[in-house]
Amino acid sequence: MSLFAPLEKYWRTISTAYPWHFIGFLLLAMIIPKVYELSNVYWIGQISFDALAITEQYEFIAVTIEIVNEAIPFGILALIAQNYHNREKVISILKAGLILQLFFSLIVTCIVVFFTNEFVATIGTPAEIVELTKSYLLLKSIALPFEAVAFILLIAIKSLQKGKEALILVSISVFINVILDLLLVSNTSISMQLGIQGVAIGYVISKVVLMIISVAYTLHLLQLGWVTIIQTKWKEEVVPLFRIGGWTGLDSLVRNSGYIGLLLVLNLLGTNEFGGYGLAMWVMWTLLIPVLALGEGTSIVVGNYFGERRFTDLLNVVKVSMVLVIGIMLSIAVIGIFFWEDLSRFLNPNPDMISYSVETFWWLIIPYIGFGIGTILRSVFYGTGQTRYIFYISCFINIGLIVPFVALVVLGIVPASFTSIMMFYMIAFLVDPLLAYIGVRRVISQKMNLPGYQKTLLEGSN
Repeated sequence: MSLFAPLEKYWRTISTAYPWHFIGFLLLAMIIPKVYELSNVYWIGQISFDALAITEQYEFIAVTIEIVNEAIPFGILALIAQNYHNREKVISILKAGLILQLFFSLIVTCIVVFFTNEFVATIGTPAEIVELTKSYLLLKSIALPFEAVAFILLIAIKSLQKGKEALILVSISVFINVILDLLLVSNTSISMQLGIQGVAIGYVISKVVLMIISVAYTLHLLQLGWVTIIQTKWKEEVVPLFRIGGWTGLDSLVRNSGYIGLLLVLNLLGTNEFGGYGLAMWVMWTLLIPVLALGEGTSIVVGNYFGERRFTDLLNVVKVSMVLVIGIMLSIAVIGIFFWEDLSRFLNPNPDMISYSVETFWWLIIPYIGFGIGTILRSVFYGTGQTRYIFYISCFINIGLIVPFVALVVLGIVPASFTSIMMFYMIAFLVDPLLAYIGVRRVISQKMNLPGYQKTLLEGSN
């Protein structure tokens, strides 16, 4: 008998209920748009040395939108995943989510459109790129309501375990964006070469078209007519959506408030520091695609199994995803050690930004391994709807660690430097998985007392 036979038997046992095909489709649905984003960053880098820094100013709006996108959508993910066999319930949840998401995104759009000057002044944009930043942010913010609708519909499709359908929708979106980049931004002979404005215009057009396609595609998948949509009741789903999404929204508010504080400090250091960090994040989040796909897929499947009271399968799915993520993160570390500088140079020719990108990698690679582990642990919170623990963790890290640091920098007590900012990122990422593990153990111990849990455990052990 092989020494690894017990491990092989255990792996076969825990991976039996793992949705390999569904996770595979989600992975492709994330890889394809990220490949496009890399090409988009490449074209932006060819515009000018400052172009990437200008487009990175949108990060401040993106953070605000992320707060909206991590409230209602996560409520939709959990509730639809738990009720994915109940078509009427799914339609009701989806209608409520669309109404709420559209309302909040319109508020953000109005704020940016009517207060662009004040917004740019607040985020500390370097003087040499202020005017271009204003026009870029104004144009791009127009797309927010259209993007919100498309995003909600994509989340709903994924939550129904329709990975192939989600992949088709994403592929159509990427095709539209590639064509628009070639026509508006690239330096090819067929391009209008509109520069930064072309990037924003293409973004708006693509989101409008994507929303139209997403609506039509969802109506087809759910076999919906407009009469059914109008007649479907939705108000009773508002409270459950906020009960789950409210905590994730608060978490996002606290977490991104800390993040914005660090970005403000980083922005004050200069264009190269800010752009270099942004460049590193493009590379890192590209390599993290498999981790993000596993995290999203695990959250959905946890919700599916939780709704069906398949608790043993639920835990086994989390275990398999954890093993896969650890392997992926170690692979990313090896790739970064040998190729990070080359990857950064491919995306942007600015040598100073490349230097800061490499420094960011060495500071954050070990903490990002912790981030990968925490991503899978948090899937238990999302899938079961116990999202308050995510908020508790965020409060500890941001209010307890990051906000005091930003305050000390603003007051001049601690000098602002690239090294000090990276140090605090490192601390935050390392603390996160430890707190998530404590929360997951608490959630699991609570769910063991639910009706049907002990029965499922006994069945799973036979």
